[in-house]
Parts: sequence; structure tokens; C-alpha cells
Amino acid sequence: MAAMDSLSRLVNLYLLLANSPRPLTLEQIVSSIGGFPDSAAARRQAFERAKRDLRSLGLPIRTLTGPSGVDAYKVDERDANAPAPSLTPLEALALAGAMASVRFGRGDALDSAGKLGCLYDGEVAELANFPVVPGVSEFFEAITSRSMVAFGYRGRPRVACPYAIVFRWANWYLLAREEGSNTPKSFRVDLVEGAVERLSRQCAVPEGLDLNQIIPEKRSAISEGEPQDVVVRYPEVLAEVVEGNLPGPITSVRTDGWVISTLRVGSIGGFMRVVVEFSETMGIEGPPEFKSSAREWLEAAVAAQRAEMPEAAALERLLEEARDSEGDAKAPSRQARHLTTIDQFRKVMGILPWLYRNPVTTTEEISRLFSIEEERVGDLLERVACCGLPPFTPDQLIEIVVEGDEISARISEDFARGLVLSQADLFVIALSARVALASGEFEGRTELESALEKIFGSGSAEEMVESIVVDIEGERYLGALRAGIEGQRQVRFDYLASGEASLAARVVDPFVVFSDQGFWYLRAWCHRSGGVRNFRLDRMENVQVTDDHVRHQPNAGDLLHSAFSLDEGELHLGEQVLVGTAAGREWLLAGVPHDRVQADLLPGWELHRLRVVSYPWLAKLAGSAGGSMRVVYPQAAVAEVTSQLETMRDRLV
Repeated sequence: MAAMDSLSRLVNLYLLLANSPRPLTLEQIVSSIGGFPDSAAARRQAFERAKRDLRSLGLPIRTLTGPSGVDAYKVDERDANAPAPSLTPLEALALAGAMASVRFGRGDALDSAGKLGCLYDGEVAELANFPVVPGVSEFFEAITSRSMVAFGYRGRPRVACPYAIVFRWANWYLLAREEGSNTPKSFRVDLVEGAVERLSRQCAVPEGLDLNQIIPEKRSAISEGEPQDVVVRYPEVLAEVVEGNLPGPITSVRTDGWVISTLRVGSIGGFMRVVVEFSETMGIEGPPEFKSSAREWLEAAVAAQRAEMPEAAALERLLEEARDSEGDAKAPSRQARHLTTIDQFRKVMGILPWLYRNPVTTTEEISRLFSIEEERVGDLLERVACCGLPPFTPDQLIEIVVEGDEISARISEDFARGLVLSQADLFVIALSARVALASGEFEGRTELESALEKIFGSGSAEEMVESIVVDIEGERYLGALRAGIEGQRQVRFDYLASGEASLAARVVDPFVVFSDQGFWYLRAWCHRSGGVRNFRLDRMENVQVTDDHVRHQPNAGDLLHSAFSLDEGELHLGEQVLVGTAAGREWLLAGVPHDRVQADLLPGWELHRLRVVSYPWLAKLAGSAGGSMRVVYPQAAVAEVTSQLETMRDRLV
């Protein structure tokens, strides 16, 4: 039996609980795997700590009380998402390749792939970035288990049969049929109130259901109340750009260089996000009651800025503490930092399935792939060698031999399944596969589909992936730009930059097209700006692929994007600001790189640190939130954002 340090004990406990068909008392656990302290109190403390760690990693350990009053512990099969069966090398490579190009919020999809020992060892081009909103993975779990769900929405409880999760207009939507209704409808997930409860009652998706008939094509057309006819104006020269974000006009008149359109608007929130984005070019003409509602929306944003603020000194201290912690985090390398027992456990459970597929390797390769100092690799692996399952016979042991820098392993399939996948992990896997398979250019399609069948079950993989619908806006010039990238040709277009009121000509060397927060972007070298920039496709006009060859080739860093982060050469320009979001509304920053600041200076608000280079962009971010977001520090940013919000309000209405 392995020496029972804290790591090997945690590995044995995990394997025992994950594979036991019956509840086990603490005494049964101790007698099965040993390694716990002799003292009853210390033994209980060590077990509770280990149980807490395993639960935090997604293992749903349930506590049961037997007839004698003694607690027993068992993995709850109702909530357990079993690890995937062992993947082949090609299946693992295909899955990692699909997940390498997707980011879910601020996390990397490869974090989920790593639980299965799936590593992508190549240049990563982030092709899609999606915001994290509470409830998305829970709804997906209900869809995969064909279960009814209960949740709160718009002030009352709902029970529904979930059909699909849709990402459209930078928001997540649940498509479902509410109990008592025969008509499917859409629910915006960020507006769900309280926890999502998966019920024991089963339901099914009707055959031949057309999801596109449930949810409208334009974000401001979705119904969140009685639809209203709204009159807006915008410059004729920008009609294509502006109208791409609005519902189709009922009537439209062009006069004196302006377009006056009547639109049917079902959601003032969705509509105001569009209007705020194009505030330099748009105006709301009527009717009076809608103008009043729009003004109230922006008044709420102004009022949030003018609300009482904490003392400047206290806010400055928060920023200083955030700067200090950022510096501390960057001081040691990622490999050199101290690994806690649970960190080591995570590493080991990712290494085991990788070793199953690669039984002969080196300490250098393990170090490089799993971010562990090379001199620590041997010690880490030797500590879990001979861990396994009772009765710890040779066929029930992990066998790893380290000789110098050479490693050989014999890992049975039972120990090569990695960590239990959480609801979020399964959703990220399905989302990544959906994006990869929809691209039409993904290599390893057959292997990826095979991996999905092992994860979700034979025959259900395709159904699970298709239950996620990803609709990215701004596809109009996608084909032309991809042709320019493939042909290594420069591209010319007219572009409406954020904060500008007119189009400007651009010539670029195109690198890659990607989606971020619901929009398509081109990442390219801009000859006008003299650097790498991101361009939103729905803000482009007159796109032309030229005969001129590109002059600049991208490096690996050029292919990593963030629509709102700074280019490396501009980091010195960024100013750190503190932004507050109303309690429970942190998702408003889902697409923006930020750090949560732990503070109770603003009751009812959560504070976050952002680094920005544009006050107009920050003002639009606050304006689109309609009073649920406020800039709180520094004072110069507060004053400028408040002024711009007032100007926006007066210009629009």
C-alpha cells in the first residue's frame, strides 16, 4: 500500500468513493485505504478536509445516516457526471483542439479538457469567447437529462421543459415550453431569479421543432412586454451598419441624408443597448411615452453615477491592494509557485489519463505540458505510484516508475478517466464541439465525434451538441475576409469606429476572424494605426479584397484576442478604474476582463477593477446597463463618464 501522505490519501479516497457501489462509513473507509491519523478527532478532521476538497472538484459526495445513526458517504449517482471513458490519443487531440479555440468567460476551456488529460500542445487562435452567466450549465444539464426545470422569472415561479440553449446578441437564452402552455418561448438566462432546480419529471423535445421560429432575429425585437412602434433617425450613409443591429423597419423614409424608420420594439433593454452603442449617430423621435422610457433608462445611469460615493482614500487603498496582489501574483513563475495538496491532486488526475495514452515519457515533457518544475515531477509521481483500489493487488494499482528523467507507466483504464466532470465542464465541452464542428474547417471531426459519444453516451452526442445554438452577428463580410486571409491579400473597407460619427477608410493585413461576446471580429495589422487591431464586422462597409500581398505576418500572440483588452504596446496607456455592479449583476461585465475586489464599501454593489483606455467606451458600458453599473473611482473617470452619459441622454431623447 502506498505511503499515506496527504496527496496519496486524497487520491485513494477519490478512487474509493468514485467507484464504490454502496455507502461507506468513515471506519470502513479507514480500514479500506488506511493512511488516516490514529486519533479519532484528527482522523475526522482529515476526512472532512479531504471530503470538502473533493466536493469542490465536482465529486457529489452525499452523507447518509444509517439505522444505527452512523453517517455513511456515497457519490450521488443522480448528480454525478461520470468521467469519460479513456480516450484514444487521436480523440484526446481532437477534443483538446476544439477546446483550445474557445473561452468561456474568463476561464479557458482547456481547464475542463485538462480533467481528462487532454492537452493541446500548439499555437492557439482564440476563435470564440462567450460570457459566463449563472444558470446556463444547469439548464444544459436539464436538457441532457431530459428533465423539467423550475426557476423564477419576472417575479413569478416557472416550470418548463427545456429544449435548447441559444447564444444570440451577446446573451444566453433558454428555449423551453412553459408548463400550462403549448407555445415554446425564450427566457433570457441572466434574468432568471434564484436557483435553477432540475426536477425528477421527464420531458422531451418535439420532433421537427424549428428553434429559429421561437426566438426573433434581432435582439430589440424580442418580446419582454407589449411591443411598441418606435421612430428613430440615423445618417443615410450609415444605414447598413446601423440597421444590421435593429429589427427590420415597418416603414422607412430617406430625406436630406437621414433615414427615419419606424421599428417594432419588444425589449427596451435590448433596444437601448443598440441605441447607446450608436449614440453618436442615432436619435429617438417618438412616440413621447417611449422617449420618456428611454430617458428614464439613461437618467438611471446618470443617477447611479451621482449617488453617494465612499471616501476617495478608501477607494485608492483598494486599488493599491489590487496592484500589490497583481504584482505578487506575477513575481513567481507559474511553475515555481507552491502547489497545495489540492493543486497537486488536480495535476495528478490530469497526468494519469495522459500517461495511459503515453506510457513512456520524460520529466521534461511532463514539466512542459503540466506546468510543474522538472525537478519536482519525479517526486510528485512517485508519491501516487502504488495508489489504487482495495485490496491493492497489482491489477488494482497505479504503476509509475521514474528512473532519472525517464518515466514509464502502467495505468489501467479504471484509473485513466481523470476527474469527474462538472455541469460546467460538460457544457463547455459541448459548446466547444458545437463551435468547432460548425466551422467546416475542423480537422479530426470523426475523432471529436467519437470522443463526444464516450462523454455523453452513444447515440446522444449529436443531440447534446445540437441543443446549443450559437448565432454570431455580423456575418455579412465573413466569406470575403476569410478569402483575404487564405489568399494572403490586403483588405480595404470603410469602418465606423466606436465613438465616431462617420466612416473612415482602412487598409489592413488580415490575420484571423473570431467571435467575441456575440459579434464577429477581424484581427489584423492596420496600416492607418500602425499596429494590430480588432474590427467588428457589423461596423464595416464596402469590404474589398485587393491584389496586394500582406506585409505583416502574425505571431502567436497576434492570434490571441480580446475585444476590450489592450494591445501589449498600449498597456502603459491603460488606467485602472473601479466599477460597481448592482448585486447579482456581475454578468454585465462578463465580456470585459476584470478583477473582483473584495470590499463592503458600497452596500448592494459589487466592486471590480478594470483597465481602460477610453472613457467614451466606459460611458457606453455604463449607459447600456441602465443604472445597474457605476464608475466609482478615480474621480476624473466618474466625472467624465457622468458628463458623457448626460450628453448621450440629451442627444438621444
